[in-house]
Amino acid sequence: MTKLFLTMTLALFTTMASAQYSVMTTVIEVEDEYNVTDKIGVGYQINECSMVGITMDGEDRYELLARYAVLTPGLWATCVYNHDSENDGELVDKLELGLGYSFKVWDNLYVDPNYTMPVKADEAGDREGKLNLSLSYKF
Repeated sequence: MTKLFLTMTLALFTTMASAQYSVMTTVIEVEDEYNVTDKIGVGYQINECSMVGITMDGEDRYELLARYAVLTPGLWATCVYNHDSENDGELVDKLELGLGYSFKVWDNLYVDPNYTMPVKADEAGDREGKLNLSLSYKF
């Protein structure tokens, strides 16, 4: 049993040592000001193409996100699941899809402009997307 525990611990530490973590934030306009601390998250880069993460948006609103690199390095597609504890709807109501690009600014600091759009249209039949500006730092 101790050999199994030691092997699992060694495998976990080896996986974590080769992984790359990211901290990210999105610039949000709040009351005619721009704020970078309202939407902060952490990402875990699984391999060169895939990343999963979680962001906190205000109170009791979490977003699970997945990014997948497409075509060229830096260009990625994203899927965001918006979890709101007050709103219990269908899964499709809470999903957003989008595209983004990572510009390397300095060392491991990136600027990530992206565009996301809800999967399901609202009551009026509109699916209005939004343009986001994110900052990320990779460890």
